[in-house]
Amino acid sequence: MRTRDALLSARSYLTILIGFLLGFAIVVWVEKQMPTRVESSTGITLSKEFPPLPASRELTLEEAIWARVAWQYYVNNTQPNGLTNAHDGEPWLSLWSIGSYLFALTAAKQLAILTTDEFNERITAALFTLSQMPLNPEGLPAAYYHADTLKILGKPESSAIGMGRLLNALQTLLWRYPQHAAAVRDLFNQWQLGALIENNTASQAAVPLHHWALATDEPRNSFGYRLYASHTLRLIDSAAGLAVTNPPSGQQMIDIDGIMVPDEGLRTPWGRQPSLISLPYLLTGLELGFDAQSAEIAWRIMQIQQRRHSLRVSKPPVSTDYAEPAPDYVNDLPDRQPLQNRALRDATPEQTAITSTRSAFAWYALFRNSWSEALRQQVQHLQVPGKGWQRGFNLNSSVNDVIDADTNAIVLESLAYIAQGQMLCLACLSTSPPLTSSAGATP
Repeated sequence: MRTRDALLSARSYLTILIGFLLGFAIVVWVEKQMPTRVESSTGITLSKEFPPLPASRELTLEEAIWARVAWQYYVNNTQPNGLTNAHDGEPWLSLWSIGSYLFALTAAKQLAILTTDEFNERITAALFTLSQMPLNPEGLPAAYYHADTLKILGKPESSAIGMGRLLNALQTLLWRYPQHAAAVRDLFNQWQLGALIENNTASQAAVPLHHWALATDEPRNSFGYRLYASHTLRLIDSAAGLAVTNPPSGQQMIDIDGIMVPDEGLRTPWGRQPSLISLPYLLTGLELGFDAQSAEIAWRIMQIQQRRHSLRVSKPPVSTDYAEPAPDYVNDLPDRQPLQNRALRDATPEQTAITSTRSAFAWYALFRNSWSEALRQQVQHLQVPGKGWQRGFNLNSSVNDVIDADTNAIVLESLAYIAQGQMLCLACLSTSPPLTSSAGATP
């Protein structure tokens, strides 16, 4: 057959082949014109290597003792009005610390440290006092109060992040102990929670966007804390859901040792500095149960820490928790202002970085492996019988000897998670004793 005749007989096949090659070339050209895809914080999905969540188990005798050391903080720092100091012996509190206290109460009840009568008495007193707290002009609780007189300390602005933690605790209380629902509803009737969300009038969108009305000096204004607080703040009203699930403008990811994690961008006197935070993701796991995003971010942060822990050639440690100063209440309580507060407020995040007791216990509860066990052992000697757990270790390895409500609440929450699972759970309501028989649990 001549070449010409062969080409004519194969023309249909050649047409298909040429068309395929032309289409493939067009696809390649179009893809090259598209922008490079970069993973954003809203697109994080769970890794295939994410470990199974640990099963609940009874506490050991030693763990039961740790829980009672943590609860002693609240025994020592409960005010006559039923609320507790945020720091040991310092008569101030915050929305965040009140949420910590309610979670500590719930955890202590689950661990059989408290009897039902004592638990109900403490919850009733705390909710009543919350209903008596003076509100700011927007109809919201302020960020900080004198723990005894309930006088607002500093600026009257509220704290959206602190309110988010308090609402998480109240929501847990509603589910586990509905006998207190009426008192919680009374709070919601008093507080104008919608004031936490503002309309963005500058938007030209057909559906108005919304944004958070964060206090200008909010110490936890970062992506992780926004994500944590959004779980309950989105329930305020229909507008709140749009606001709190809309990532902050300019949210970026940073590469640490080849692992992409959110750049938390903590505020400092010099602007936002790159930083890494684990606590809000760990709190989500302990209290509400991990979602894919918070679980994956926590998993990535743990991998970064594990890698640096096992390197033969040491790298600078990656800090994921930071010492937080008390409010500047020198004008209200001139004789009680802690000396270290001003230095903490003026320091960069890296200067206030700590190996914290609260994070160590949370890692120990959520990811039970050799690394989390080593971290927990590192802070084990920071318990002070009769007082509670100290905050952690500073960058220079000295002990940060502050004993505060948040540290001891998260120790209790972590141990309760080991025994019975997350704090807010539809299928975790167990009536079986969470401690071993040798632990001497209170019936």
